Amino acid sequence: ESYRTKPLSNVGAVVDGVDLNRPLPDELVSKIVQDTFEHSLLLFKGQGVVSGDRQCEISRWFGEIESNPFAKHPRSPNTDVFRVSNVREEGCTGVGRTGWHIDGSFMDCPYQVSCYHMHAVPERGATT
Repeated sequence: ESYRTKPLSNVGAVVDGVDLNRPLPDELVSKIVQDTFEHSLLLFKGQGVVSGDRQCEISRWFGEIESNPFAKHPRSPNTDVFRVSNVREEGCTGVGRTGWHIDGSFMDCPYQVSCYHMHAVPERGATT
């Protein structure tokens, strides 16, 4: 398969033809970064488990990582990965439940990009 994007709606696109668990050529990484800013959100479905170290490598495509200043969960796969869950044993719970927010917007220098690896998502509602 080759890399392609399919717009979701006014915001976001689904990406096909990429295995994020494998090293990618620089040209493709540049295209992914460009498409992230063009579409505001890229969704890579069916990637399986992406290791914490690989998540950090992917995050570095966009620049220096700003490690989350909050508590780390013991099951976090990397010290730069903030593990959130609805299950206490799996990750930090109750994060961001005080209302709608954009991650890092409260910081002096807000995040330019956030990367997420979802193991399970709710069928409906905003309880992610």
